[in-house]
Amino acid sequence: MNTIGYFGDSFCDSQNKDSWCVLLADKLKSEVTHWGRGGASIWNTFMEYEKLLQSNSLPDTLVFCWTEPYRLYHPSVPLAKGAVPYPGPDQNLWKAADMYYVYLQDYRKDELAYKYALQWFDQKELPKAQDKKIIQMWSMKPFELSGEPCDLKLQTGMFIDESMLMFAWGGKTPQPGFKFDIDLANHMNVEQNEQWAQKVYDRLSG
Repeated sequence: MNTIGYFGDSFCDSQNKDSWCVLLADKLKSEVTHWGRGGASIWNTFMEYEKLLQSNSLPDTLVFCWTEPYRLYHPSVPLAKGAVPYPGPDQNLWKAADMYYVYLQDYRKDELAYKYALQWFDQKELPKAQDKKIIQMWSMKPFELSGEPCDLKLQTGMFIDESMLMFAWGGKTPQPGFKFDIDLANHMNVEQNEQWAQKVYDRLSG
């Protein structure tokens, strides 16, 4: 059986039967070998991709859902700004992350690092997997939440230049301070999950 992997954050982590990820895998008759992770940064994707590449275990279809630039990397704990701490991990980890966001974070630096790193990955690293089907899209456009325009176009594989965040909010960017509905699969209702699965399937099979 063919395999498919999702790389990204909570817009591609739901294994619920209504999830667009599950629906797409069913349409492609593929087994899911990798899921996104809520609160993950783009660096989680880079690290996970590199590990799979080195072990020659990349799935046949690679689906990249790129999130915002402003998240801290941690190998196992989501440290997105404003995230509710999960029970269990050392609470000093959350305190350190909060202190970083309050006193050290530089948004312009994060945006530049994001653009340079993502373009390098797209143009230099992903071509190493050209024997795979590759599709890239935005969980949320890079600077969407800060209101800045984005002219970043990804080149390797297929590219859906749309924001799943905006799609989930009915075609508009949510207001500052919004909260995700964690009870929805990938923050989308059932119909939206079906529509997104069909959109990605059409691009992959077109």
